[in-house]
Amino acid sequence: MLPVHFLFPGFIDREAPILYITYNNKRKGGDFLLKKEQLTSLIDAALCNEPCDTVFINGQILNVFSGEILSTAFGVKDGQIIGFGEDYVGTSTVDLQGAYVVPGLMDAHIHIESTLATPKEFSKAATAHGITSVIMDPHEIGNVLGTKGLDFMMEASKNLPVDFHMMLPSCVPATIHETSGAVLSAKDLAPYYAQEEVSGLAEVMDLMGVKEKRDDLLAKLLDAQHAKKTLDGHGAGLTPMDNNLYRVVGISTDHECTTLAEAKDRLEKGFYVHIREGSVAKNFDALIPLVNSQNHGRFTFCTDDLYIDDLYRDGSIDDMVRRAMAYGLSPVEAIRMATLNPATCYGLKKKGAVAPGYDADFLVVDTLEDLRISRVYKGGRLTFAEGVNHFSYEDHRLPPMENTISLPRLTKEDLVIKSTTGVLHAIEIIPNSLLTNHVILAVDENALAPVGSDEDLAKLFVIERHGNHGKVGKGLAKGFGLMDGAVATTIAHDSHNLVALGLKDEDLLLAMNRMEEIGGGIVLVKDQKILFELPLDIAGLMSSASMEVIIAQLASLHKAEALLFKHLTFNPFLTLSFLTLPVIPALKITDQGLFDLSKQAFIAIDEALE
Repeated sequence: MLPVHFLFPGFIDREAPILYITYNNKRKGGDFLLKKEQLTSLIDAALCNEPCDTVFINGQILNVFSGEILSTAFGVKDGQIIGFGEDYVGTSTVDLQGAYVVPGLMDAHIHIESTLATPKEFSKAATAHGITSVIMDPHEIGNVLGTKGLDFMMEASKNLPVDFHMMLPSCVPATIHETSGAVLSAKDLAPYYAQEEVSGLAEVMDLMGVKEKRDDLLAKLLDAQHAKKTLDGHGAGLTPMDNNLYRVVGISTDHECTTLAEAKDRLEKGFYVHIREGSVAKNFDALIPLVNSQNHGRFTFCTDDLYIDDLYRDGSIDDMVRRAMAYGLSPVEAIRMATLNPATCYGLKKKGAVAPGYDADFLVVDTLEDLRISRVYKGGRLTFAEGVNHFSYEDHRLPPMENTISLPRLTKEDLVIKSTTGVLHAIEIIPNSLLTNHVILAVDENALAPVGSDEDLAKLFVIERHGNHGKVGKGLAKGFGLMDGAVATTIAHDSHNLVALGLKDEDLLLAMNRMEEIGGGIVLVKDQKILFELPLDIAGLMSSASMEVIIAQLASLHKAEALLFKHLTFNPFLTLSFLTLPVIPALKITDQGLFDLSKQAFIAIDEALE
């Protein structure tokens, strides 16, 4: 068995021959064991008895503690800020020429898999927008590969210019109403709490599991609390009483607020509210009016699910900071929401500030109001400057990954949708929202579904793709504006089965069958020809290609979308990918069929009205 001081960094074994403390390693981005000799060196540097690695002069530091601008030099040693003052001498000196220095930005909740890129390629886009840390929930790949997926993400996120703080997926699968590729039990997750990268338990979305006191879920909640970690919520559609329940079991964050009333209820009950602005769920404008100088300490920014081309083109957390200032928050308030607040929320004691004892993760900006990022430093080392990435990725290699797609062979008979009752139930999308409407269509008895562009109604299927049983869930989707053809993807939250949308059975079958050949991804078909495909060779969720290649592929995808969809004011694939998540109201679909959130039960597609 490992000694206690190894399993729990920061605990000092009084009988150990060497003193250890926790400290941030600029290469690993997490806690590691620091020897007495290294601590002695830091003490000497702090007292100006030995030189720093770098001294930064003529900068104006935004101090997130006092709210002041400090005109002072500061020294950096071994990735840590040693102190403020003009007495420090460094091996090198950087003249900031009056520019502002602000802490590195943090995304408070993100699924890296949703960018379609690996952590390495994500970090290229993130660094360009001043992001130096993220709170990562790898439950997408966890639903496909279980602990193998978690290990992959942990390994793939090391030695990068962004620190990836992992939250352990709490609900794999999200509920008992879908079939995932893996199940993560409390026993599976418990050993990970000894890992330095782990910051807590990720979004608890199985409300019924909490209400019904299911043993394994309660064990996950207790394990996280005993490890003194943060517990994330996922409160889509929760009532005020449900929020009481979540606070009682230790959950302290939520990123699913879509209205002021929802956010206010969570704020009053002590939640941290993560204001979300992603590629599909966009809640910033609805929630920012609630934030003011008295309560801004309980708000952060997050993206949740964001394509890498959106991140690269528009930014993410940096853009939200600018918009918050434009709304009326002061620069220090808006920047706290992207730095100190998430660091405090997740117990990251060396993150979120430019101050002695903190990691030297900071941005150099010309003005606070426009937050134009000229340089990014990680651990005191330059990683980005004036549009150019300065981090060396040469030694970064991805762990191997196998094809995860195993599908049944379907025929046109499997795609028939008809009513024997005179009604059909359909999912109506709400653009730029994860919520849906439950629509009931009146049709003739024994009639086929009135699929067509004029009705804005398309067939919708979810096929179990993990090689378990090959079940097919059948549904109808309204509001996509699909004019022709079919589309399919293996990005289908959260179990990531294959989801397909189409008007013509031949096109649907071609799109579905192509998935196994390319290892998962996105396929668009028209007139029985493949218009476009984007292979996602890592678990059917991410591409091993470079950021530049993925962005180019997404540009081609968006052009192909225009040939099939009309009046696109939302992301059709991300919208499609959330129709399969049976924890967000009102009607969803899984491989087991249509799930009515109001009833917490499956319904037949032609279930008669009561």
